[in-house]
Amino acid sequence: MAAIGVHLGCTSACVAVYKDGRAGVVANDAGDRVTPAVVAYSANEEIVGLAAKQNRIRNISNTVMKVKQILGRSQKCGPWTWLLSNYP
Repeated sequence: MAAIGVHLGCTSACVAVYKDGRAGVVANDAGDRVTPAVVAYSANEEIVGLAAKQNRIRNISNTVMKVKQILGRSQKCGPWTWLLSNYP
């Protein structure tokens, strides 16, 4: 029997597989076992993970991060105002 576990955190995500009595975390394309939970959009591509995180300063208006922190919150000031005011 095999099982897959997914961790979707506020700042990172990872996937683990349990098979034949052993568990292992799956590495991404860069070989890292944890991927930053960041997505960036441009005119012709979507960038995810570490590349999006490293590029966020140049493309802040088209970069999505910390989405889980605004889920379920009141939208009095709008989600983008809250995100930008809490940007580290």
